[in-house]
Amino acid sequence: MEIEYKNSVKDISEGIYKVGNVISRFGSPFLVARDDAGFYCLVDLSNGRIFTPRCATLKILAEGYGSVGDKLVKANLIVDYKLGDAEDED
Repeated sequence: MEIEYKNSVKDISEGIYKVGNVISRFGSPFLVARDDAGFYCLVDLSNGRIFTPRCATLKILAEGYGSVGDKLVKANLIVDYKLGDAEDED
């Protein structure tokens, strides 16, 4: 994963909490995600774990779990997976 940090610090009021955005917090990247039931959370991309409880709205997520020091980052996410029992291709 490549992360390009923007020059300015964004805060909660600037609307960085949108599905698909990647936010830097404590030097770690977090993805703003939505599940199939319509709940929102932050996923820690350094370990793949859900970082926050499920929230009914993005506003609840931002106000309850956002931090003023959070920064919006530009991230290039590459997901590499195989379905079934396919042999690894080199």
